[in-house]
Amino acid sequence: MSEQVKLGKLKFNTASNIAIMLFVSVLAIKHLESIIQPLVVAILLFFLIRPPAQWLEEKIGGHPFLAYGAFVTIVVGVLLIVSNVLFSNMQTFTDEVPFLSAKLSDKILWFEDLSFLGFSFSAPALIDLITVEKIETFATGLVGSLASFTASSVTVLIFLLFIILESETLPKRIKAAYPEDSEKITKLAEASSDSINIYVLTRASVAFGQAIVAAFILYSYGIPGWFLWASITFMMDFIPYIGALISVIPPILLGFIILSPPSAILLVILLIGNQQVWGGLVEPQLAGKRLDMSPIVLLLLVAFWGWAWGVLGMVLGVPLAVIMKLALESDPRTRPIAMMLSMNPKTE
Repeated sequence: MSEQVKLGKLKFNTASNIAIMLFVSVLAIKHLESIIQPLVVAILLFFLIRPPAQWLEEKIGGHPFLAYGAFVTIVVGVLLIVSNVLFSNMQTFTDEVPFLSAKLSDKILWFEDLSFLGFSFSAPALIDLITVEKIETFATGLVGSLASFTASSVTVLIFLLFIILESETLPKRIKAAYPEDSEKITKLAEASSDSINIYVLTRASVAFGQAIVAAFILYSYGIPGWFLWASITFMMDFIPYIGALISVIPPILLGFIILSPPSAILLVILLIGNQQVWGGLVEPQLAGKRLDMSPIVLLLLVAFWGWAWGVLGMVLGVPLAVIMKLALESDPRTRPIAMMLSMNPKTE
């Protein structure tokens, strides 16, 4: 049975040290974003490409850097192609904003003539609440986050290069420096790698499938910027609970602008149904089980990383939470904290 630590016996020095470390960490995360963010992305990429790179290394032999380099080249190439198509589609949508604004004004005037149970719509209030420019700003902000990440991709690749080189000698150095703790550190690294791979591959598969179906639906209905909204659906699906829901709001609003009411309602049903099928049925089958993290903890962590690093931080929040929880579980002194973060903590 594992060693239990009572809350009442937690020394004041330990609690104060944890508080100081958290305070310093938050300051570093916020003010050293240009350094820490690329490093975190590089570490997560290393965990992600490590298993296939090791498999390729066993098949073709040679220096491990060749296998890692092949996968990095593929990832960079795919990102460049998708980025070019995405920015082109964004420009096309921007060109249609004046036309969509005129259509929106006509629809609002049509709503003004309607009344429901004695209530009528106010055209000025609706014009202030819903504008195509706000939809464009939302899309531009997300694409801008992608552009800022692309701009720092060189730094990420440099960090990734040195992490790959270090991975060959670091286990031996840890074993020599900390012979008693080397096995625990190795197990923590392997558990982190496995958990991150399961999460990312499952989430990426679900997000990609949902984005493909959404792209087909939006293209069939002639929604402007259909590839843009499908790409945003893919990116936002990495944000737990709220990301997928937020991603369908802009195309639904555009559907009500350019489509007839029955067609717009059917579009809403198809988009939400697509989201629920992939998130509620397909994802549990692929993952086998969901992350053992409390939903409120995940939401708080996503909110914190969104405050610190924007949309990219919200995407990185869950993998970082997995690593944090595994690190807390590895030490008996901090294991109770990990149990508090868990949705179904192990009592044995």
